Amino acid sequence: MRETIIKRFDVEDQGLPEINYRNKRLVTPEIITLVYLPDDPGPVNGIYPVRVEVEGPCRGPGPGGDGPARTTEVFHRVWPQFWPAWLIAFAAEHRP
Repeated sequence: MRETIIKRFDVEDQGLPEINYRNKRLVTPEIITLVYLPDDPGPVNGIYPVRVEVEGPCRGPGPGGDGPARTTEVFHRVWPQFWPAWLIAFAAEHRP
């Protein structure tokens, strides 16, 4: 298993925008966990961490907002199309 650098941020009071994750659910970020590789040469698809976990309350995107009360959505840098621009900037700003 490769060594990783993990940074965890409590962002509940920062007023970050909701994430519309794959048009399945809206997540309000409360905790963001960034996972970096220490020997990583640079960004892949413009994204520095190998994985980001966004945890918080959620609801469905449609009327009624059905869905689980809380969720942790995982973003991998090999699928940049699912990353909101502000999350890419947040991860780049906090890279080791």
